[in-house]
Amino acid sequence: MRTQHSIIDTVTPVLHTPHGAIVYACDFKFDRTPVIGQPPDFARFRQIGKEGVLALIVESTYIHRPGRCPSERIARDLVRDVITSFEDDKKAVIVSTFSSHISRVKTIAECAHEIGRKPVFLGRSMEKYSVTAEQMKFVSFPETSSVFGNRKTVDRVMRRMMKEGKEKFLPIVTGHQGEPGSILTRLAAGDTPYQLSKGDKVLFSANIIPNPMNIGNRFRISQQLRMAGARIFEDLHVSGHAYQEDHYEFLQMLNPQHIIPAHADMKMTSGYVDFAGDLGYTLDNDAHLMRNGHRIRVS
Repeated sequence: MRTQHSIIDTVTPVLHTPHGAIVYACDFKFDRTPVIGQPPDFARFRQIGKEGVLALIVESTYIHRPGRCPSERIARDLVRDVITSFEDDKKAVIVSTFSSHISRVKTIAECAHEIGRKPVFLGRSMEKYSVTAEQMKFVSFPETSSVFGNRKTVDRVMRRMMKEGKEKFLPIVTGHQGEPGSILTRLAAGDTPYQLSKGDKVLFSANIIPNPMNIGNRFRISQQLRMAGARIFEDLHVSGHAYQEDHYEFLQMLNPQHIIPAHADMKMTSGYVDFAGDLGYTLDNDAHLMRNGHRIRVS
């Protein structure tokens, strides 16, 4: 069933059995005004609900967040508002986001083009996703865009940007989680021909994926960037995950006999059981707490 997430062409798979459907809904949001693609197929979700859902295996990542997850169009406006404010700025502007988030990459590239800077995609995963998306005609980037993944080629392009002037380009790079070996991590450590200087801007169009390693890595590179004199802009992002009211709507559409919260740690999955309890589900009866590798028999 068609849905939306931070990758294009997202679906929620359904396994049909003689006893009812099993819906596997991990990584989804209900974006009614997406930047790329169509809104979720709500009519099909409701039809599946009427036919009978034996079990819903569902993400719990942001079950603690009230309200609805904002549309990607909100992130587009946040990014545009910040990038276009640098129209007459002569300092570097660097943006890091998820390589697979083609809607966001598209927005960043278009904003760069709008202020007269050439979008330059840097990093192996950035090359893989952006080139594939364009070849499959999901997206069309500005003609001034260029993409480079090989490390030697990336370093050569960085030397060219330094020589021609950082104000002429807008690098879109990997490394927003502080991943070792990523472009932004190398930039922060001073391990590239592209050298940061006071007043350069680094924009994070991605939130930290909440685990201790990512939090530590992101803190480290943020400190390194600040020590180099960079100005950091964070939270230019909206999530790809459903919030509480989205889950409420989902359960109303599907009316599953059993709920199995997933795609999160026990704190989040147990939070989903609490949430489902307000809708009449009870732990170990029709709401089940499980860990990876566990099995359950439902009837």
